[in-house]
Amino acid sequence: MNNNNFWKIIIIGLVIGGFIWAMDERTKRKVIEEKLKNKEKDYLRLLSEYFNSKNDIPTEIKDQLINLRKEYIGLDEMVANKLRVVIELIDEGKEKIAIEKLATIIENLLKDKYIEEGLAKDKNTCPGLYTLLKKAKELKWIKNIHFNFSLFLKEQRNEEVHELIDSHNENEKYIAFFTGIEIIYKLKGIKRI
Repeated sequence: MNNNNFWKIIIIGLVIGGFIWAMDERTKRKVIEEKLKNKEKDYLRLLSEYFNSKNDIPTEIKDQLINLRKEYIGLDEMVANKLRVVIELIDEGKEKIAIEKLATIIENLLKDKYIEEGLAKDKNTCPGLYTLLKKAKELKWIKNIHFNFSLFLKEQRNEEVHELIDSHNENEKYIAFFTGIEIIYKLKGIKRI
């Protein structure tokens, strides 16, 4: 009987050990499944955030700005450097600030041309961006269509305090970039490739 009790204790011990092992494995499996579920949720959340923040400017705009900058290197280093800043702002996702900088480049180029033509003695005596654009149209420095589209550039920037207006949609933002690029090409008489 003593031998029989020994085997009963061993069998009960094995059953309890097996039960504890099974429970431990089940707990480990649940922990792993929960971690996988959380990882999947985190991945989906990150992916969603990435796509929501990915309102990228089309590469065509960036490519045109890069080509425009290349045209200005050696011709007008200040404009080339400011175009580099615009490209960097786009890469950082700061498109609205990039549009404001593009409008400032155009304004300064128009002021330079205004002074060259003897219409003003210095930049301080030059009119504001809208008047400069209107005069550029009248003097045929830019085409009528460029003037009309340039109003997107002007509206993207608040003339009084040079702050950006957030009320424009993506298409209007793209129009502002393309128009700005075209005007800058026209003002220096650079032939497009």
